[in-house]
Amino acid sequence: MPIVYASFAEEDRDKIGFTSDGRYPLKIYEKRAIVERVYPKGTVVVERYLLYADRSGQRRFTLAHEAAHVIFERMSPLAPGPCFNRYFDTERRYNIVELRDRLSLCEAQTDRLASILLMPRFLIERTLSEHTGGKPVPVYGDGVLRSRDKVLVQTMANAVGVSFSALMNRMRTLGRLEYLDIAAYLDSEMNFGGVE
Repeated sequence: MPIVYASFAEEDRDKIGFTSDGRYPLKIYEKRAIVERVYPKGTVVVERYLLYADRSGQRRFTLAHEAAHVIFERMSPLAPGPCFNRYFDTERRYNIVELRDRLSLCEAQTDRLASILLMPRFLIERTLSEHTGGKPVPVYGDGVLRSRDKVLVQTMANAVGVSFSALMNRMRTLGRLEYLDIAAYLDSEMNFGGVE
């Protein structure tokens, strides 16, 4: 798959990856002007800012996401046409149309396959073995991690070459997170249990 890096000029600033169907035009910046470019079928276009070193995990996931689109298209001639990989900002408020675009079944399946491509089970198990002795990572309540576990997960994410959130999602699907009551966190980490 040819890969091109460009600065996207789409109205939706969350679009960071695109696999061309050879017909749909992509708006990009070219010589300080916005142009619509139709790339050859199968060309992967990735937002240029992902070339920065601190974006390598996001770049790798975006490339895996676009590869997953190509795999699904080859498996099913009825696969949807061009789709954008979008960054999901947990701090932003989205309207219903924006949420529908970001949370579509097609995109969820593509993210899942991208995760499997980047982080196969054996790699996660080996990484956990090296960093935790094979033990799952403790999560309190719906998603609270101790400070030391955040550092541990980031260290493992760096070793695997993915983002913190990508690794957390993959460990969750593999059942490698241990969910504990939030009261245990409050008692041990915040000392709300009265133990000195």
